[in-house]
Amino acid sequence: MLRTLASLILAALLGSLALPLAAQTTIIENVTLIDGNGGKPAAGMYITVVGSEIRVISNTAPAGMPANATRVPGKGKFLVPGFIDTNVHASVYGNSRRRETAVKYGSRNHELVEEFVQRQLKYGVTTIRDSYGSLVPLLQVRDAIKRGDIVGPRMLVAGNIVGWGGPFSMTFSLMEESELTLFQEQWNDAIAQDAGEELMDMGPEELRVAINNYLDKGPDFIKYGGTSHFRYPSLIGFSVRAQQVIVEETHKRDRVVETHATSTEALRMAVEAGIDLIQHPEILSAPYPEDLIAMIVERDVMCGLRSNTLAGKPLRDHQARRKTAMEELDNAPPPATSAERRRRQTRLGHWYEIELANARALIKAGCHVTIATDNYQGRAPEFRRNLKPEYQEAGIGSLLAIEGLVELGMTPMQAIVAGTRNGAIAARGLDKFGTVEVGKSADLVLLDANPLRDIGNIRKQSMVMARGKIIDTQALPYQRIFYTSP
Repeated sequence: MLRTLASLILAALLGSLALPLAAQTTIIENVTLIDGNGGKPAAGMYITVVGSEIRVISNTAPAGMPANATRVPGKGKFLVPGFIDTNVHASVYGNSRRRETAVKYGSRNHELVEEFVQRQLKYGVTTIRDSYGSLVPLLQVRDAIKRGDIVGPRMLVAGNIVGWGGPFSMTFSLMEESELTLFQEQWNDAIAQDAGEELMDMGPEELRVAINNYLDKGPDFIKYGGTSHFRYPSLIGFSVRAQQVIVEETHKRDRVVETHATSTEALRMAVEAGIDLIQHPEILSAPYPEDLIAMIVERDVMCGLRSNTLAGKPLRDHQARRKTAMEELDNAPPPATSAERRRRQTRLGHWYEIELANARALIKAGCHVTIATDNYQGRAPEFRRNLKPEYQEAGIGSLLAIEGLVELGMTPMQAIVAGTRNGAIAARGLDKFGTVEVGKSADLVLLDANPLRDIGNIRKQSMVMARGKIIDTQALPYQRIFYTSP
């Protein structure tokens, strides 16, 4: 009898251990809600989060909450969606100026990716799209975050820019293969993942196979080289037919396709081919033709702007350099060659002026804009002569991009929508995240001051929540390799 009773008790205990734990409930109380859709803020709101999901949004306090529910005071505070950066580079990928970093740290890329993405989350960036880098470690970290093994923002990754041959290639760095070491050749192959320069020579049917083979490796979206990496000379990468194939095959997999293109004609080809998003559309070798902007608006192609590089300190520094150069060149003889003319233009910040004008024109025309910072790893700290610019550091660079949009012509509300809802559209995830709505992922940032009064208040964060979990932002990143505290 005693043995039977003990068996029953043991079975009951084991059964209780097998039951799923009740989902954590969190209530953000009496907060002013800015939901990311662009409408008027709503004061005195209560947001109930159960597990990873927003369950209730109400102007009255919820009744019957679990005794162990976490209550977050929101009086005097402002709740916005988690921020979304649609163009970062979390891995070490190297180039002609970062060879030593790739050699020394390439084998630790998964650790560096984890460190970088946690730095993004530290500043309330709860979703990132990595549009160029080392595919394998990016996928490792993306999947570990999905499983809940490590803390990090939602990640979508592209890996290689299709049609480019890796960082030590002609298309990326104007480097000929005869110049390369064995390491550089091997590194190019590791980054290109069989989707490099050879694809530019393929006919449509062969290209279909190559694109699908690359998609089979697991990238969330495709970014292809509408041109080579640089602005001059801006070399068109794929024919009209080839670009249509890339778009068609990517869309068949229900994935976003975007381009890097630095000439107006190459960009026009890509828009006509049906791309979803243009990365840094302001970086062109010439000002926008009006009809091209009209086409971008009509087709609702998303525009990922590097507004972090076009406002604030970068803009002030450009203006100071330009003023000095104009004074120094005022009495200089005219350029004797086209190369001299381009060097003179570079000193005067000619290309920056084009970028600035293009960004303002896209915003004024009403293009759907997202932030696309190009936040990157760069050189290892021991190989740097100078600090990396703050505006391209992980996390803070993303906030500076949202602030920069206001300086470029947006209202604070428009800038918040660009940094949240529009980013979710660019990621094809608006049904799941990007705004504060019932049924969506609880990716939230609680601010201590009103961002509509001063967009700089997006830096005054008292809580970051990612998929329903309150993040200890002070502890991030957990492993510090390149990161040093400000």
